[in-house]
Amino acid sequence: MAVDLKQQLERVAAKADLIVERCRLLTQQRDEALAQIADLQQQLSERDKEVEQLRVDNEYLRVVSALCPDRSEIEHARSLISGLVRDIDRCILDLKE
Repeated sequence: MAVDLKQQLERVAAKADLIVERCRLLTQQRDEALAQIADLQQQLSERDKEVEQLRVDNEYLRVVSALCPDRSEIEHARSLISGLVRDIDRCILDLKE
């Protein structure tokens, strides 16, 4: 009986050691995964900032390209704006009456 108890105790101790080792490995893997997540979140944040800056740059370039058209586009824009101003003036006169 004592031999069986001793063997069972040894088996339980071996299994407990195995569980402790597995727990240590899992804790180490979790810590590594958390560190990797933090690193990836930092990279994502940097990329988000970069994307936002590129969007702003893109918008600036669109505005600049719209403001610096060729000669025919300038004349067309001027005539369009003049027509709109005349329409606005007519509307103002109509509202005054």
